[in-house]
Amino acid sequence: MRQSLRTTDIIEHANALPGWRQRYDQLSCGSLEGRLDVVQAGEVQLFRERLNQQVIQHIRLPQNAVNLLFPLAWPAVDDQGVMAEKYATVLLPNDEYRVFTPAGMDVLCMSIPYTTLRGLLDEAVLHALMQLNRPKRVCLRAHRLESGIVMFKSLLEGSPTRETLQSLTVMVVEWLERVIHVPQEIPRPSTRGYMVERCHQWLIEEPAASTNVLEFCRRLKVSRRTLQYSFQSVAAVTPIQYMRSVRLNGARRALKEDPHASIADIAERWGFSHSSYFTLEYQKLFNELPSALRYLERS
Repeated sequence: MRQSLRTTDIIEHANALPGWRQRYDQLSCGSLEGRLDVVQAGEVQLFRERLNQQVIQHIRLPQNAVNLLFPLAWPAVDDQGVMAEKYATVLLPNDEYRVFTPAGMDVLCMSIPYTTLRGLLDEAVLHALMQLNRPKRVCLRAHRLESGIVMFKSLLEGSPTRETLQSLTVMVVEWLERVIHVPQEIPRPSTRGYMVERCHQWLIEEPAASTNVLEFCRRLKVSRRTLQYSFQSVAAVTPIQYMRSVRLNGARRALKEDPHASIADIAERWGFSHSSYFTLEYQKLFNELPSALRYLERS
């Protein structure tokens, strides 16, 4: 579901966000110009909010969800020191917030239910996260935060794809793990090897399926961090790198076996729906274009 609203009334604007109980009071003088863009993708809610006037926001957050806020424009740090530009802020539904937002405020927010996070985060991390009683800043390198914002905007402005939403969810899970420092329970070597082996088998058995890290976590009933550790320990690469390499090698074998088949068809057969992305990653791994192999096989 997608919703886009332009407002000139502060009360209408405060009541427009689904699932949020809010009351706004306008502080600065002048006509209000507000904009709200909302995407509901399954249980995950994404929105972008813009206001040209200074406002007091009384907010009660959606229950049973973690809310991650990205201020794109926040001319000054609020008096509580909660939000500022170039930082992501975690807001929990345990309290009511009163925030003084400056004129020209522009923020992105992602609201993720605990049920979605369960299984992606270690239980200890999720439990500690649910016990937070005040907003928590996520300190990230600029390029990491920027990549999340780019994905966020693409979901709001374009056609949201399952792959983009899952990539953003995985990135947010990694950020939340930075907020909560809980010692990791390290799986035994035999367990690590088993997890990597099962994932490899699934990739071979379902080459065209859009199976990803989140799906493997659900199947194995482990957290993303546990799966990540297992792949790093066994293969010295991340799960995403491993999955991509297995698929690219499968596509390369298919190209050699059938020199007359379409490159795009083979790419799709191995889970690459965008041929340009397939070509880019293929060249990165093998230092040659798929067409180069095709030329050699035909000659």
